[in-house]
Amino acid sequence: MKLELPAADAIHSTRAPAPRPRGRALRRLKTALLFCLAAAAVLTAGIMAAGYLSRPRIDRIEPAIGEPGGIIRIEGRSFGTERGDSSVELDGVSPTSASYLSWNDSSISVRMPASVDSGLVRVVTRSGRSNPKLFMNRARLPVRAEGDRSGRGGPLISSLSTEVGPIGSLLVINGLDFGASRETGSVAFSWSPENGPGPQLDDAGSGAVSLAETDLGYELWSDKQIKVRVPDGAVSGAVSVIAAKGRSNGLFFRVTSPAGAKRFTERRSYSISNTVSITKVKASGGNELYLWVPLPADFSGQRLLRVLAQEPPPFVPSYRGSALYRLKDLQTGTDLSLTQSLLVSVYTVETDVDSERVQAAPEDPPALMAAYTAPDDRIASGAPEIMSLAKRIVGSERNPWKATRLVWDWMLRNIGWKEGSNWPRLQDALAHRSADSYSYALLCCSLLRAAGVPALPVAGYLIDSSRKAVRHYWVEIYLYGLGWVPLDPVLGTGASPGRVAVAWDERSRYLGNLDNRHLAFSRGTVTLAPMASDGRRTVKERSWSLQNFYEEASGGLDAYSSFWGDVEVTGLY
Repeated sequence: MKLELPAADAIHSTRAPAPRPRGRALRRLKTALLFCLAAAAVLTAGIMAAGYLSRPRIDRIEPAIGEPGGIIRIEGRSFGTERGDSSVELDGVSPTSASYLSWNDSSISVRMPASVDSGLVRVVTRSGRSNPKLFMNRARLPVRAEGDRSGRGGPLISSLSTEVGPIGSLLVINGLDFGASRETGSVAFSWSPENGPGPQLDDAGSGAVSLAETDLGYELWSDKQIKVRVPDGAVSGAVSVIAAKGRSNGLFFRVTSPAGAKRFTERRSYSISNTVSITKVKASGGNELYLWVPLPADFSGQRLLRVLAQEPPPFVPSYRGSALYRLKDLQTGTDLSLTQSLLVSVYTVETDVDSERVQAAPEDPPALMAAYTAPDDRIASGAPEIMSLAKRIVGSERNPWKATRLVWDWMLRNIGWKEGSNWPRLQDALAHRSADSYSYALLCCSLLRAAGVPALPVAGYLIDSSRKAVRHYWVEIYLYGLGWVPLDPVLGTGASPGRVAVAWDERSRYLGNLDNRHLAFSRGTVTLAPMASDGRRTVKERSWSLQNFYEEASGGLDAYSSFWGDVEVTGLY
């Protein structure tokens, strides 16, 4: 049977239409909804913030090296007033319930299992897992073979002058086959950054750190004995010698931190590249052209992971922070380019300074203290007006951290940041009360040195999340017992050089801390030795490395043009 439907305009509803809400009621409804959404957002943010703040944190463990079945004390915060279902982990393994002797919000005492190996200790609560700290089981430490060397080749450590000491203290290493001179040798100390969330690279640091050339910490190197300063960034763990004949055994050394704590967190990795072009060559005979192309600095807060490409291959791959290229017998009309691509990881550096326990004028390390409290070609700490001003700012204060804070405060109150103010002398910046990033960092460093605080300028780049990179300069000071402490007074003023997006809105954080967007190429002035007695050298001021020169031409190289391209960020991980 065919069903006939009425036309659309013939369909009528017997239900009365619902009354429309009045305009005022509708506005009230919208306001209530917006209020609920805002309250939910605030509540969510509060919950996230509370979770972050309540996450457990380990500041230290004592002892860092223990006997099997021994008791360790873990100090920190946010452990909880009682253990409940919280636990301590050593490489993912927890002790039995009977092993916990005490537990409160800032301290835990626990007996470690007799079978435990060396590893990372963490506290686990409902709020999450803490940062790691290294524990070493004395029974698992390497012991030197008695009598002969049991067939072992290469360097061998027989003893250390002490098993414990702070950053900057002197350690004497005794043994065999270290080599008659250091050359490219080094002493490797344990190093343990705290990686945050994000992609991880398999070779992001070897777990060891050695003295940077900047630290001037090798006081003796002979075939049977080494005298070395404990480097910045070192943590408790194995110490070994890396020499021409290989790597030695490791002996345990415990690093103490009387002046505070320093952490390396939130690793960010960059792939970078740069190019140098040589054109318009005019030559009348045999010639040589040397180019010192800066490499990223390799130190505790930044690790040069890998050289991806260097074309052509350098004459010397690494010399005082640069790759040295040698171009021989260039012909008239020659055009050529040098390119290098590198992978580097940068860490956020966080410090907690106990100003009352910082040594005011430590005797150690003498070489570092002498070098970084003296003037040089860029640092005008010996100029009468700089010395007089530093004395007025600091007065009778001899504590280096308190003196640093006084200089920081004075700079931010009295010197404005002004891009492009390329004053020829630091005294001009003082007279005009303004400075660009280059002069600002050098002036701050000069005042610190004049006040007796060891300090060095750092040159490199600021990089934001869009991979924009601008040349930038900042400062590091040295505190005995803690190491190098960064400060960026330009960012402290609230400036954003090159309109780069700055990581931290709270600019006071840049006193003693540094974000992972600072890529350093040189720490301190880099003094290179000429390759030719008749060389004609080219200096580049306000570049991304504080080298005394970049190019050296000799022989029949009559003229040429060079172009040094800025560093480009090709990848961010």
